[in-house]
Amino acid sequence: MIKKLKTYYSKISFKALLFSALALLSISCSKTTEKIGNGLLSEGDLIGVYFTDTLEIECFSEIIDEMSTKGIGTVLFGSMVDPVMGRTDASIFTQLHLSSTNQNFGSEVVVDSIVLQLGLIGYYGDTTTVQTVHIYELDESLSLDSSYRQFDDVAVKSFDLANGYQFQPHPKSTPTILQSVIGDVTYTDTITQPVIRIPLDNSFGQYLATLDPSAYDTPDAFKEACYGLKISCESVAQDGAICYLTPTSNNLTQLQIYYRESPTSTKPMRYYFYITSEDAYFDQYLHDYTLGSTEFTQQVVDGDTTLGQDQVYLQSMGGVRTVLRFPNIKQWTNTLEPNTHIVINEAKLIFPAAENFDDTSNFTPPTSLALLNIVDDDNTSLLQDYYEGSSYYGGSYSSTYNNVTFRIGEHLQRVIMGQQESQGLYVSIAGAAINAQRWIIAGPNAENGLRCHVKYSIVSE
Repeated sequence: MIKKLKTYYSKISFKALLFSALALLSISCSKTTEKIGNGLLSEGDLIGVYFTDTLEIECFSEIIDEMSTKGIGTVLFGSMVDPVMGRTDASIFTQLHLSSTNQNFGSEVVVDSIVLQLGLIGYYGDTTTVQTVHIYELDESLSLDSSYRQFDDVAVKSFDLANGYQFQPHPKSTPTILQSVIGDVTYTDTITQPVIRIPLDNSFGQYLATLDPSAYDTPDAFKEACYGLKISCESVAQDGAICYLTPTSNNLTQLQIYYRESPTSTKPMRYYFYITSEDAYFDQYLHDYTLGSTEFTQQVVDGDTTLGQDQVYLQSMGGVRTVLRFPNIKQWTNTLEPNTHIVINEAKLIFPAAENFDDTSNFTPPTSLALLNIVDDDNTSLLQDYYEGSSYYGGSYSSTYNNVTFRIGEHLQRVIMGQQESQGLYVSIAGAAINAQRWIIAGPNAENGLRCHVKYSIVSE
């Protein structure tokens, strides 16, 4: 139950409050306490503004049921072991798009090499770990009309086109000129931004170059001849990183065929395949939580929700969210005198980082969090405070305080008054489908843990 711990302001005129509610909300706690309208009104017309930080909170973390990863603007790729939350593997399933139609490689085409180039725009984790790539041709088609989630799978052919290629991500690499000399032919590439270049087995390039020419009549015709690729990494034993890739930047992400029109030709030729918004592609995120810490697995895997009072967890990639509830919020008004009610002036929900995890060098805090109201088992909604704008609502990580704060006063007011159905809140990392971030939050029982600061008034009806 809420306790009245301290009064931040003296009594103020209730009539003045009704005349100018904004003036009340703008009164600063740092100013000397004054009585507004002192001597003009009787004490019976005055109300108090109170503060509490003991609003009861229950919370626990759980695995996210499902998340759409179809057609996202940033795709994730790699393998990473988190000492707290276990291992995550991120793979990409995608169709390929013709760079031009009516392509004719010639009847005597010789493919010198085929390279899958992936535009690298960021990472999460330890980029010094060597990762082993596996790439397979899809054995069933993808569809733009289908919904693809983080755990969906697609059948693939058995042959590994990457031949066990290994790499280390270099997300800050400078522009490079690459030259490949094959016989008397020199192929030159200028790389202006960080990329991952994966050489594929030449047999795949030869297969694409010798398809029936009708396969190159239209993009859809090609997708019937070649269903696409699965791009994945072998699970790492420790450390590792998840790479952020840009799928539809055609100058960076490409499947490149380097070829000559005949065995005797010395003229270098090349053809590109892209990924575009007209193609079906999605990310698959596989989590092995059994490799996580004991406290994490007991709460998230085994379902011991009481452990959430000590600390809770957030993880992107369709991983983990936190459920937060105010079990006594609707009973708050039961302690009031007849014909009175509560007006919430401000409510700040504060999520502080757990101080017992000093690993931010590889596992940096999230940029921002997201809150959703739980209407029922099947429905959620944005909080009303969200529409006041981010500068008021909050949600961004503060490096100064190592926390994230939301203002949720209007939401709590509506719940108290019975105007908003709520079974609690979902807390997650913002943009969780397109980043690999995670965070550990100090629970309500921890010192300076998760809490809600509420400034409120008790007014007569």
